[in-house]
Amino acid sequence: MFLVLLLFGILLEPFVAVSAEKKTVLYLNSYHDGYQWSDAILEGVRSKLNKSVYKIDLQVEYMDAKKYNIKPVIEELRLLYLQKFSLKKFDVVIVSDDDAFHFALKYRDDIFPGVPIVFCGVNNLSKDDAEAGNLTGVVENFDLAGTVEVALKLHPKKKRMVVVGDESTTGNAIKSQIEALVPNYEKRLKVDYWIQLDLQEVQRRVTNLPEDTFLFFIPYYQIIGNKFYTAEEVMEAIYAHSSVPLYTAWEFLLGSGAVGGSLLSGYEHGQQAASMALTILGGVNVENIPIGYKPNSVYRFDYQVMQRLKVDINLLPPESELINFPNPFYEVSRELFWTIMISVILLFITVIFLITNMVARRRVEQKMKNQLTFQETLIDTIPQLVSWKDAERRYVGANRTFAEFFGVRERKDVVNQRTEAIIADQKYANWSVTADGTVVTDGAEFRKVRKKIQDSLGETSWLEVNKVPLRDQNGKISGVLTTAENVTREHNLEKQLVQSQKLEAIGTLAGGIAHDFNNILTSIINSTELAIGDVGAGSQTEKDLDRVLKAARCGSRVVEQMLAFSRPTKENFVVTDLRPIILEVIDLMQVSLPGNIRVQSRIPRVVANVYANPTQIHQVVMNLYTNAFHALRRRGGDLKVKLEECFVGEDEAAYVDIKSGDYVVLTICDNGPGIEPEIIDKIFDPFFTSKDKAEGTGLGLAVVHGIVKGHRGGVRVESSLGRGATFEIFLPRIDREEITVRASIEPVERQGGTILFVEDDPDQLQSACRLLENAGFSVVGAEHPSRALALVQSNPDKFDLLITDFDMPGLNGVELVEHMADFVSDLPAVIVSGREEAMRAVARVDMVKKVIGKPYKKDELIHICDVILRGRD
Repeated sequence: MFLVLLLFGILLEPFVAVSAEKKTVLYLNSYHDGYQWSDAILEGVRSKLNKSVYKIDLQVEYMDAKKYNIKPVIEELRLLYLQKFSLKKFDVVIVSDDDAFHFALKYRDDIFPGVPIVFCGVNNLSKDDAEAGNLTGVVENFDLAGTVEVALKLHPKKKRMVVVGDESTTGNAIKSQIEALVPNYEKRLKVDYWIQLDLQEVQRRVTNLPEDTFLFFIPYYQIIGNKFYTAEEVMEAIYAHSSVPLYTAWEFLLGSGAVGGSLLSGYEHGQQAASMALTILGGVNVENIPIGYKPNSVYRFDYQVMQRLKVDINLLPPESELINFPNPFYEVSRELFWTIMISVILLFITVIFLITNMVARRRVEQKMKNQLTFQETLIDTIPQLVSWKDAERRYVGANRTFAEFFGVRERKDVVNQRTEAIIADQKYANWSVTADGTVVTDGAEFRKVRKKIQDSLGETSWLEVNKVPLRDQNGKISGVLTTAENVTREHNLEKQLVQSQKLEAIGTLAGGIAHDFNNILTSIINSTELAIGDVGAGSQTEKDLDRVLKAARCGSRVVEQMLAFSRPTKENFVVTDLRPIILEVIDLMQVSLPGNIRVQSRIPRVVANVYANPTQIHQVVMNLYTNAFHALRRRGGDLKVKLEECFVGEDEAAYVDIKSGDYVVLTICDNGPGIEPEIIDKIFDPFFTSKDKAEGTGLGLAVVHGIVKGHRGGVRVESSLGRGATFEIFLPRIDREEITVRASIEPVERQGGTILFVEDDPDQLQSACRLLENAGFSVVGAEHPSRALALVQSNPDKFDLLITDFDMPGLNGVELVEHMADFVSDLPAVIVSGREEAMRAVARVDMVKKVIGKPYKKDELIHICDVILRGRD
């Protein structure tokens, strides 16, 4: 039955608590936590309020007036409480001791207007304070007369009482109370005061006190050498040096050297004040509750101190209480025996019940531990960075991936740390702190936020971050859960894809522009070559035409750069040793380098070959070398060149946009100012440059990129401000026997023949036909593919060679050749074009013997015609 009632009470308690009305009470403590007098008052207040019918929300504030009772501190407390309580409404305010009481009276209209005040521990209540209105309480009236009477009874030869205290608010108030009672003992007792003396001075004085003296101790503290000594410690220090008895009127000092006396209990004092507060909460007007002035003291004494002073305990007042009294031996009555036995049986049953519950609980705990172990293993296994924080934004835990990424040795080192202590990347840490605050404050969520960050090794990484609030069982936000996925590889691949698409689009545009410009240059060069043949040798006109020809060929080199970027070809590719090319560039550049630039090279004597166009590779090295020189020319520095072989794995190959395998890597780096992060993704764009207009066109790195891509290679650049830039060129390694080198064409004798020349540009058609006719060929021109088809159809055996432009209206050059195969299948053809699609298209047409690009030279065109016509013979 007992167990049933106990269980029923336990189950019923939550429902009672839920139905209780909630009240808010402010407890303003004059002193600090740990001061036993005010702590006892607070304990008494709590015990009374906790047993009330209300659900009390007790807010405790400590003023610390024992240590810091100065105006600036009091003013700061006023401002603090104004802010803290601006939105809070209290039902009752309880204040303990004089400092809190006077503070509350002075500022209550500002801090908690209209709220009733219940005071306790107040020593000196003036008439004006008592009549201030809207307050009541218990005055700290201690029974000095009772203590003095018992001291004189226990020590009949004592004629002098020394009062030991300080000048604090409470100390002065207690002294005033003592002074009011002293006249009653004028003939029996002389009273002296030791106020605000150093502890060492008090110890020195009590050592030599005469035997007719006893001490009355007022609670006070001392600060000696930056150390705080409580009232109990001060009394113990005095007791250790004193040969005379010590008395007091406060219970909390008993046990620290005092004989005892009529002692005031802080606990009971607090209970009285709490009872008044509950009466107010019950609806009684505070004005109808009288102030308590009567002391509520009990005679209590320390048995060990009395034994030391040889005081007869039989002289103590009736019903006196003793502490430190040895436990006596008691005979147990029959009724008490059976009561104990029944209690033991009930206790045994209860223990069995508790043991059963403990076994079941341990099983549940073990199951929970197993689940937690599984969850911990699961969290440590996932590759994402997982961490969680409390509402104060301090780490509560993290998984292994998180710790390894940020260089934390043990995961426990993360606990209780703030973000700035774990994450070195200040920019990311600031964002994370702000985001955590938003999650905790507003309940917001962050999903798939991509952020740049440096890991523990200083490497730049990209994280895709999620932040969501953690909630307790009541739905209140208790922290933040953060998960992050390292998407550095995906980010780099996306950036590489965007860059490739951008370069492809620009390349297409550059190719189109180059094609149209080539048509113009072809007309200029061919016409100029014809004009030179028509003027006198050494004439001023010939010199002028030479300058025109040089300018046109200079323009053709710009076009070649654009074409190298837009559609690099395999023309003139041979098995190439990079070593002599790089050494040639180094020797060439060192002549013009200033003395403040130091060149360091590491070129092995033997390195694998690549299949490349040596001229284009020379241009790549020269462009990168020149780029590094421009970065160093102002302040000087080191320019390093390195050539090596390496194997490129899948991940690195995906980043550089090449196939995995063996490569020859050319590295050119400098320790100049570096490349700004904002433009590093644009450096390979054509016509983009950060240099002055006189220093370049912006095609240098674009051409490098185009040439390397045409060699099935890749370019990687790394740079940071103030640390220079590093360019790495990856070219596929080959063995010499893998490539069959075409034999060069030997010079041939001049051949005659009839050529059908198809070109939709009338200027080029006229100039090219004249060049070929001057070389001894018979030439028939056609401005349109349909005209050319008609000529061949009407006389299939008339022509020995077909030369046609690729880009024409109606049919392109390759389609024209395919149509002509219907009439004459053995007519050799030459396609004039530099487009990549033309190179791919001619691969399927056997009639096409050669593809030449614009602008072409007269000698080149004539040589090709001679070779093809001779082969036909």
